[in-house]
Amino acid sequence: MSRTNAINSVLTVSRDRSRQFVWLAPLAWLAVVAAPLMLSFALQRPLGGAPLIGVAGWLVALRLARWLSPAARADGLMRQGRYVEALTLCEQSLRVTGDGAWTGARRLVWLNRRTTILLALGQWDAALDAALAALNVSPDPETIANCAHALLRLNRYEEAATAARLALSLTRERSVSALATLAAVMLARGMPAEAEALARAGLTDVDALLPLVHPMSHMTCLTTLARAQRRQGLYDEAEEALAEMQKVARNNTVLRAMALVEEADTPTPITEDDSKDLDGVEETLARNQAFRLLGEAYDLAPYYTLWFVSQPNTLALLQDDPRLNPALAVAREEYARAALAAPDAEAVAPTLEMAQRDGRRRPARQANRVATAAQAITLAATLVLLLLWMWRFFIIAS
Repeated sequence: MSRTNAINSVLTVSRDRSRQFVWLAPLAWLAVVAAPLMLSFALQRPLGGAPLIGVAGWLVALRLARWLSPAARADGLMRQGRYVEALTLCEQSLRVTGDGAWTGARRLVWLNRRTTILLALGQWDAALDAALAALNVSPDPETIANCAHALLRLNRYEEAATAARLALSLTRERSVSALATLAAVMLARGMPAEAEALARAGLTDVDALLPLVHPMSHMTCLTTLARAQRRQGLYDEAEEALAEMQKVARNNTVLRAMALVEEADTPTPITEDDSKDLDGVEETLARNQAFRLLGEAYDLAPYYTLWFVSQPNTLALLQDDPRLNPALAVAREEYARAALAAPDAEAVAPTLEMAQRDGRRRPARQANRVATAAQAITLAATLVLLLLWMWRFFIIAS
């Protein structure tokens, strides 16, 4: 069986089933929780604690339903670095029409997730398209920051900075993704001190918000911080950032590639004065080590590796090495293709102007209020009935 067939056999189309949940959840609660407890009250007998089985089963069922929800499945695939499968699930879900179609703010969660996946896969032009689609649904800090990130990867620094500042203005300078993007823009502009300050501000918020922060935003802050520190000759601090990257990456292939290219940028902490004293053997070993790391990163995330090697002031040790030329040539070809395929500045500008005018400080509410109320009511009723049952048959009886 091919990989594509294997994916399709495991994943099923994810429909919005919140309407079915609204009436199915209370009916199931009446049968599993309320009926056994009320029967116990009616018979004036604890029934050997059997009603507790219904309560436990109900709580397990709610937890299982949340774990098996479409959003949880997609997020689980992303955490494992299985972005192709996650993208398949997103595309299938967004194509659903008629009954069970994701609409309005409920559709927004899939649009944002699709943008994140496309960014991880290096499909920068498609990611910008997806980010603009989400931004048109809800001009909030998340959608604007996603747009800024896509523009950054397309090397459209001015537009990326504009979008990132807009996201920061809506969040009182507390958007981790926007801070990471703006820090990378400052670094590309040759302002490493400003980039370091912005990256550190993002990491301060990461420490306060973990584990809610998206790992990609966390990693982008770390990679930008390390590059800014190397530009300023702070090699020891950059090594500390690299060690933190390796913890964040874990089993995610894209994040591992991001850490590998940072390691390749400075395989050993060499200052400019030290590099003059290297003999030919040591320099050759350092270059070979850098190319080995770049090769490993390319195997994991080719498009991110090409983006990195094309950035200004990276891989200083390899700039005069002819082995780097093929990667630079491929990067130029890919960015020329992406520039043609991605929405141009004239298409992006009106959307950002709309976001500037209508931007809201908080993301749109994406949960179904009626379904949430059904859960809250059944859980509250379960607690009340359980307390009454325990009071009647255990506390009073004792």
